Amino acid sequence: MLKCVNRAGSNVSSAARILPLMLLLFLLACGGSPSSSHISPPPPPPAGPPPTPRPGFVSAFSFGMQCGIGTVANCKGNTGINWPTTQGQQPGVLRLHDTGTSWASLEPTVAGSYQWGVLDEWLDTIEMHSVAVIQVFSWVPCWDTVDTSTCTKPTVSPNGTNSPPSDLTASGSPTFNDFVTAFITHCSPAGNCVSKYIKYYEMWNEWDLAAHWTGTADQLYQMLAPAAGIIRQNVPQAVILTPSVTASAQSELQAWLNLENANGRISDWVDWHAYLIDNSLPITPEDKWTVSSGAFLSLLAANPPWDKAPWANTETNFDPMTFACSYTADDCTGQIVRWQILHDSWGASTLDWYKWNQTIGSNLQNPQYETAYSNAMQYTVGGHYTAAASFTAANGASTWTAPFVEANGTSALWVWTPKESGTPYTVPSGYVDYLDLTGAKTSVTAGQTINIGPEPFLLEQ
Repeated sequence: MLKCVNRAGSNVSSAARILPLMLLLFLLACGGSPSSSHISPPPPPPAGPPPTPRPGFVSAFSFGMQCGIGTVANCKGNTGINWPTTQGQQPGVLRLHDTGTSWASLEPTVAGSYQWGVLDEWLDTIEMHSVAVIQVFSWVPCWDTVDTSTCTKPTVSPNGTNSPPSDLTASGSPTFNDFVTAFITHCSPAGNCVSKYIKYYEMWNEWDLAAHWTGTADQLYQMLAPAAGIIRQNVPQAVILTPSVTASAQSELQAWLNLENANGRISDWVDWHAYLIDNSLPITPEDKWTVSSGAFLSLLAANPPWDKAPWANTETNFDPMTFACSYTADDCTGQIVRWQILHDSWGASTLDWYKWNQTIGSNLQNPQYETAYSNAMQYTVGGHYTAAASFTAANGASTWTAPFVEANGTSALWVWTPKESGTPYTVPSGYVDYLDLTGAKTSVTAGQTINIGPEPFLLEQ
């Protein structure tokens, strides 16, 4: 995974969720118009209604993981897949990227010569777990590149290229269409089939970065539009995600939405990637939200009907290179949950951690991470947010809250401050206890002053 640092029903309507965001964060929609030439392929046939999550509702699907290839710590090791375990619950989404399932990995040497071994391992493993799966298309095989000089092997990528396939025209790429057809109709020798277990398709990874795509936006649409149609025709209830962009690529996302508007919509969901870092400097989830997912939401709000589209952050972590946090252990623990609350309360379909097992699931960095992540799942899955997370500022600190209704109907309120030293907070009327990220419950009374910090508390009535 090459990175550039610069780079599920709520009782609140979509408009009511977006307007406060625009007022709160003072964001302006980012624009950009592609110099689009005429795209000749017709749009793929319309899909049946995808299983759209209801904004603000939390399910296991809200919590996602990315398991990388090549290290035992990240699911795919040298002797097979080491499925992650955690003390409470596992995420409900598995994103297949850097997992040996790219185009260049599965068809590496010549057209029509497929190497399905790694994909078969994944299919047979997925069959044993209740998990939704996102396949990510990326990396054109070297035998199909228009520019052999780009066919090198970056550190964590397969032997593939970032340039368009050599047979790409305005009507698509026959070689890519053939691969997509072979992929979605494939079954492992044990009888576990792609069309049954893989329903979500991120059509290209981070196309705004030259490390992943050196063609134009028009060329990418030309390649993906026919392939999206093939997926819809063969995968019941398939969900197509836009090709993903990185956190600073608002203009590129705008250009892509313009392309789909002008030439035929192919995507069900909008997809981006945002990490908890900015220009190599530590940054809080609240700050990062303003310049990444919050900015993207403002962009969607300004582009009907995309303002109604589900959206997802399918790749995140602390740092895109080291996957490590630069704050105290307690703050880093809190950041994992705060980032999740921000996304869930604003209506994300899923938030997927790259190298989840290395960061959260295996305690390699901090045993608190696993405990906090697991408890956040147990507290929120089956519940829903009644309003998006927001803050008030006083006494040199911001106090963040997110009103929530638990699965059993209990009214609750997430509360925290990004300030590491904490700040006093007066318990509102009606609240009788709070849950912390260790799983402990503490009794409180209305009007009592408690100290809140970077690890959120869930106040309960």
